[in-house]
Amino acid sequence: MNLKHIEAFYWLCQLETYQRVAERLNITQPAVSARVRALESLVGVPLIDRGRADFALTERGVETLSLAERMLDLRTTLLEGATGVGQHSRIRIAAVSLTVKTWMPMMLATIRQTFPDTPCDLVSASDHQLARYMPTADIDLAFLSNAPPSMQISRLFTVNYEVRWIAHPDLLPKAGPVTPQELAHLPVIHYPRTSPLFPLTSELESDGSASQHSSNSLGTLIWMLKQGLGIAAIPAVSVEEELAAGMLKVIDTQTVPRVLKVRCAYANMARKERVAQFLDIAYDSARAFCQSHPLWCQFVADE
Repeated sequence: MNLKHIEAFYWLCQLETYQRVAERLNITQPAVSARVRALESLVGVPLIDRGRADFALTERGVETLSLAERMLDLRTTLLEGATGVGQHSRIRIAAVSLTVKTWMPMMLATIRQTFPDTPCDLVSASDHQLARYMPTADIDLAFLSNAPPSMQISRLFTVNYEVRWIAHPDLLPKAGPVTPQELAHLPVIHYPRTSPLFPLTSELESDGSASQHSSNSLGTLIWMLKQGLGIAAIPAVSVEEELAAGMLKVIDTQTVPRVLKVRCAYANMARKERVAQFLDIAYDSARAFCQSHPLWCQFVADE
């Protein structure tokens, strides 16, 4: 049995398309297919249910995936020991900007203290950008807000961020609960269509009398809020200091916007033992942050 067959099958289970696996392994699509077929031939039964429109494994395929993860994890451990890198092996983390602005600094500080010889790379972008970037990148952990969880490791968690309509004091409408119709008469800062919060601003039926802005960066959007360019529905914890200082205000609305959920949506199970250590640090960091900011975010353990 060739480990390249195992590797191709593992990544096909993660990425679900032969083209993405080909890009990830830097081989051709037919080569990916040939490696998976070769593994099925060795096992003696189909591992992929090809009778379905979507990607799915057979019962034996699910069992083989678990074994493949263990084999690749053992290979990583063996290579790290043979090369003497051990704790020096690089860890790569992808995260949406909201996570980077909240509990991620605590996680990175703990990693530096606990594993001082382990380089830790952080990639921060929008969900949409990270989803396109991850298939061909060596990402070990990914914290996203708009992706289905595919984790197969213990100690999962979700951080719920309270979303509120925020405005500069000069833009505050009348006192008392504001209706959606009244919100629609104010200048609005929109998210791009790929954002999970886009529906909140797109639902406002503006009559065209107010300015309509947009930004794909949370940092830029917050700057625009402080300049009084418009209102926006954002996770309130991201402007907690501005709210406390009175630079920005929460608009009292008739309906409270939904929470924004951020969770660990991907873990490199081929490095299960190593990655689990960092997931534990993420778990503790997110929980500690939420405990110190109970007004605007909640930690939900999924154990």
